[in-house]
Amino acid sequence: MTVWSETTLLGIYTLTPTHFGTGQTTGAVDLPIARDASTGFPVLPATGIKGVLRDYAGNARNADGKTLLDPVEVNCLFGKNLDEGGERDKAETLEVGRLAFTEARLIAYPARSLTRPFLHVTCPLILERLARDLRAVDRPELLQGWEAPEPEGATALVADSELVGPLVLEDLIYLPDEVAHSRAMEDLATRLSVLLPSGEEDTRKRLIKGLVLIPDEHFLCLMESGVPVQARIKLTGGKTTDKWFNPETKKEESGNLWYEEYLPPDCLFLALVGERRQRVSPHADRRSCDRYGLETLAKVAQELGVVQIGGNETVGQGLCYCVLHRAGEETQ
Repeated sequence: MTVWSETTLLGIYTLTPTHFGTGQTTGAVDLPIARDASTGFPVLPATGIKGVLRDYAGNARNADGKTLLDPVEVNCLFGKNLDEGGERDKAETLEVGRLAFTEARLIAYPARSLTRPFLHVTCPLILERLARDLRAVDRPELLQGWEAPEPEGATALVADSELVGPLVLEDLIYLPDEVAHSRAMEDLATRLSVLLPSGEEDTRKRLIKGLVLIPDEHFLCLMESGVPVQARIKLTGGKTTDKWFNPETKKEESGNLWYEEYLPPDCLFLALVGERRQRVSPHADRRSCDRYGLETLAKVAQELGVVQIGGNETVGQGLCYCVLHRAGEETQ
């Protein structure tokens, strides 16, 4: 028996710079992005994904302006908030949601190149973990062909034969004899493209024609040096970042200078969303079926298209495509 009765893939594709932080300082970076503790690869925590989808699901409306889900349905999918009900009867009023979320792991990262503006880069470890996760939920048919292609003597494998030759990815340089075209990479890139909206054909083609597989240790170097860091400044009324005494208000103002890490546009992440097995249902019969949660989430996802994830919302950061994908189905 599998842990969930039904599982779907959730593809997240960044459209604008995205900061999904940890709130902790690491080294010279004051606000780093969330990373996997063992690999150092960027991740999008499951708590944040669930919170964002809950917020959008509760406010989603169709073309006629009608709310798609009522509060009871939202609670059925995501569980009740801790502040719902009084402290006295909190244990009796809390309810576990029908849906379970994993963190979104990085699948492909955009790296600058001399051949094209950027190429999507992945590594064997990423694909191995994806395969392991799908086997764990007994749904390998969700994305057949995700196995890492064999390098066959080459260091970098490319999905497009036109990329064979000298290849530059950020600070990584591959000589012509180290780059090889792989038909398996073409198939992999095509299958990964279903995690993008069906209407974005140009973006899908760029992923299919620009996917590159490099060794794990090279990808780790890319994640250590290739993730952008931006200086942020808060100025006082005296145009300084230091303390400044305002002669008009007779108060002291403080500025600030900090460094913030962010994910660039065109990063592809993947999370698993599972339908928890129904133990005891207090709801109507239609909410007791095994597919109710995912089918309802898919209905909401059709009306969402783009969601905002992470911080700095008012300066346009964190806009992402969200696509739900099942075997033989596609919902954005």
